[in-house]
Amino acid sequence: MIESRFSFALPHKVEKPYTVTQINQGVCSIIEAGNTLVWVEGELSNFKRASSGHCYCKLKDDQSQIPAVMWKDTAAKLTFEPQDGMQIAAIASLRVYTRGGYYQLDVHRMQPAGVGALFAAFEKLKLKLEAQGLFDPSRKRPLPPYIARLGVITSKNGAAFRDIVKVTRSRSSRVDIVLIDAAVQGAGAAPSMIQALEDMNAFGNVDCIIIGRGGGSVEDLWAFNDEALARAIAQSAIPVISAVGHEIDYTIADFVADARAATPSAAAEMAVADDEQNRRYFNARAQYLIRSFISYFSNVKDFYRRLLRRPGLKRAPRIVAEARQSVDALRQRSLRAAVFLLSSMRQRTARCAAALNALSPLSTMARGFSVVTKANGSVVRDCAGLEQGERVGIRFYKGAAQADIVDCAH
Repeated sequence: MIESRFSFALPHKVEKPYTVTQINQGVCSIIEAGNTLVWVEGELSNFKRASSGHCYCKLKDDQSQIPAVMWKDTAAKLTFEPQDGMQIAAIASLRVYTRGGYYQLDVHRMQPAGVGALFAAFEKLKLKLEAQGLFDPSRKRPLPPYIARLGVITSKNGAAFRDIVKVTRSRSSRVDIVLIDAAVQGAGAAPSMIQALEDMNAFGNVDCIIIGRGGGSVEDLWAFNDEALARAIAQSAIPVISAVGHEIDYTIADFVADARAATPSAAAEMAVADDEQNRRYFNARAQYLIRSFISYFSNVKDFYRRLLRRPGLKRAPRIVAEARQSVDALRQRSLRAAVFLLSSMRQRTARCAAALNALSPLSTMARGFSVVTKANGSVVRDCAGLEQGERVGIRFYKGAAQADIVDCAH
């Protein structure tokens, strides 16, 4: 039982009547007093998405209906496209729109009815893998810009494979496709796709892998919410594109793959470069380069023509000839200066040699003088230093001799 925090006085005790706003505010206080959430099921009716991003609708059953609103931030998190007539389950708050004088549901969460348990499991696994970093953009690898061989993991009989082949062939005839047939629906689908991923990585000769299938119900796509499959995609050594269902369908595989495509066809467009588009691009760039080179060399040619017509350049041959003549003159002057310098140095050297020769003891000895040395090599300058019988050495201008002192006269 919700207790009201707003009370109305009895009519006979009221000095003046209530305004409409006061009445609505009082009703609002009563309804929102508990501020509780409700879990409600019903059929969608008059569903509209406003330009602001907010969504408006009515929930009804066979006996009554309630207006409902889903604000922009909540609507952006929808994992399906609500449509009139769809049975849905929602978590909402009871609110009063006082300006309109009616109460409504503020929807915080909406999902198709009957799949509540699946969505709860999906959210639990999503939060777990996100916390472990499997959705972190930093661990995801960029797709190769050009591929020669495309790996595909899907049912060989499904429309998804046919769409991938069709788009690939329309974009490039040089790309090979390697298909590993795998179950994509049912109890054995996840183990089948895990084995296909392991086999594709063991084969290794592909540049990129597309794993996916066409659209379907939540139950049909549930194999792509398998935890083991998510970890196998994350551990793949080859970049993986997840292409599951239609654009409004999201699975755990979409979050963990290196890239997510809305459809298998979109995955093929993402993986395979358009040869014709590339050819047009490179042809356009080549033509641009050719025109640029032609323009550049034409401008250079015009520049040199204008340069040669300048008066200063007409004197260039004369300037060069005069420079050559000046170089020759300088060369002759340099040679004469070098000869004069060498002659002067030679004469000076001769004079120095003559002076040194005049001072040389050999010149004196050549005139008949000798040098007497004692046994220790000292020169004898005075006979007082000699003793009778002492052996001395005598050095002549040419040659030497030994002698013994017989007599020494002072």
